[in-house]
Amino acid sequence: MWMLFIFCVLLLVLFFYARSGVAPESALKLSSCKGPMVIAHGNDCGNGFFPGNTQEYLQNMVALGVDAIEIDLWLSADGHLVLRHDPDLEDSTDGSGFIEDRTLADLRNLNAAYHWSRDDETYPYRQKPLRILTLEEAFELVGSIPLILDIKSEQLRAAHVLSDVLESRGKKSQVIVSSFNHRVIQEFRRLSPDTATGSTSWEAGLLFFAQLLRAESLLAPRYQTMQLSMFFWGLDVVTKGTLRAAHKLNLHVSVWTVNGRADLQRYIDLGVDGIVTDRPDLLIAMLPGRETKTETKLLEQAS
Repeated sequence: MWMLFIFCVLLLVLFFYARSGVAPESALKLSSCKGPMVIAHGNDCGNGFFPGNTQEYLQNMVALGVDAIEIDLWLSADGHLVLRHDPDLEDSTDGSGFIEDRTLADLRNLNAAYHWSRDDETYPYRQKPLRILTLEEAFELVGSIPLILDIKSEQLRAAHVLSDVLESRGKKSQVIVSSFNHRVIQEFRRLSPDTATGSTSWEAGLLFFAQLLRAESLLAPRYQTMQLSMFFWGLDVVTKGTLRAAHKLNLHVSVWTVNGRADLQRYIDLGVDGIVTDRPDLLIAMLPGRETKTETKLLEQAS
């Protein structure tokens, strides 16, 4: 009886969600290369070769030849979108307090990679500081490479500022916008309906459970892509069933954050559309017909 009740509730939820309307086709044209897209992960914590969300990171990922680059965005106190992963400044910079309490001029005075280290013993950027970047500067550094923009800010104003930047810079066709905050991403979709967005955790979970019931056809996603964690609440959500359902709905599916060779091979074999990784050099080397533009040994020296 309980199983029947849960089944009926899920169908009802799916029915009402489906009435929300289909998202228009976005301006973004993703890579058609064989195998998954190689997506560099903007990690600030020392898991990558370079400090994430910095000029060093962006320039080296472009040189490496990745297909897309993920970056994280917060809103400064005076309304500028800046690249950082965490809300506080102590973890990665030589500053203190919260990013969103500081003006861009204040943030410019900080070393974005002051605490960055691969071994917790050496800090290579204390003698050659890196400044915090704005989104506009990031666009200048990456050229035409697609960016996955993860809005970390929980302010609705961040959605407005991002929409304005993409419109003024003509960059709607170069980005995927995502956020864990449902209100923020909904506001951005309202403001910029022709820009590609990623699913929220709620939306991804709904598709996952819908495909278990073979009920994905009831969905009308307002997003064009899904960036899925390897595991969600302990569940392996990136499965053949999830991919089947997502592709049936013309959704692009990427998985994050995948670093080990065995896991990378698993998702290559599974047929995901993109892999977000701190080791894009390793992923490129594993893909038939792909070559890095930068020698791997140079990356090893950077570590």
